[in-house]
Amino acid sequence: MPIKKLIILSRRPELPSVVLLAEAAQRLKVTPVVLSIDDLVVERAAKENRSVAIRTRDGALVSPPALVLPRMGSISDEYSLTVLRAFEAAGFKEVNRAEALMHVRNKVAALIELAAAGFPVLPFALLRSPGDVRAAAKKLGGFPVMVKFIRGAQGLGVMKAGDAATAEAIVGAFNALGFDVYLERFCPPRKSRDARVLVVRGKVLAAMERVRGRYDYRANVHKGARPKSYEPSEKERTLAVRIARHFRLGLCAVDYLRTPDGDFILEVNASPGFTGISEATGRDVAEETLRKLLGLRKKAKRS
Repeated sequence: MPIKKLIILSRRPELPSVVLLAEAAQRLKVTPVVLSIDDLVVERAAKENRSVAIRTRDGALVSPPALVLPRMGSISDEYSLTVLRAFEAAGFKEVNRAEALMHVRNKVAALIELAAAGFPVLPFALLRSPGDVRAAAKKLGGFPVMVKFIRGAQGLGVMKAGDAATAEAIVGAFNALGFDVYLERFCPPRKSRDARVLVVRGKVLAAMERVRGRYDYRANVHKGARPKSYEPSEKERTLAVRIARHFRLGLCAVDYLRTPDGDFILEVNASPGFTGISEATGRDVAEETLRKLLGLRKKAKRS
């Protein structure tokens, strides 16, 4: 029996992807409920039979049945993950469980796990001391290098360092502020291609290539990259599905970087956007995603 109620969890309900999903749910005759995680209260009342109760700030009880779609990704904090665990304990079905998000919210931890499992991962170096930058960059192929937050989204916390002094300053400054960063091999746009493959319920739904802007080194659509139609290879499809299953993610995007030295996995995104990939494919990917997640069949066209 298809679920007819969708709960979208987000710390920023105004995000375009959240709005797109809510609108798509309405078109599918599914009731969308957008909840801000910071406005939810989890209770364990002594006199109640239920293990936990989830209430909104005004005291309204949030009760199943409903499918919970978390929109947090790598920026999910402990409060968000705990609330998601509470939804699980309260009997809700979830697209991505808290345990799965824990595995991929730290980009380096996810890459380490993938590398250990034999997946092709782009060379990187996690470090804290600016004094280790020069040796690490040399092993990555020299400068320039990319400096990235271990947790970030939409191109935030992604910087290009053209020399040792710049990289050392970035690492020192951000570590002093409490932001851990890692170095990654830099691949010039003219010699590499950035692709994203979207996996829903264990199957590839759509893909796109992200063409970096002329004056930007980041391949994020939010930062000006141009989405382009892309047909992933059979190898890319297989790897994306295997990665989704490895992390037990019902919805994710796998980002690849195709270089002269081979194809590498850049990142696993558990909360991918839909604007760019819809533009690239000419399809309503948000609606197609919800159909798959909710188990809704596409209506046959009338002849």
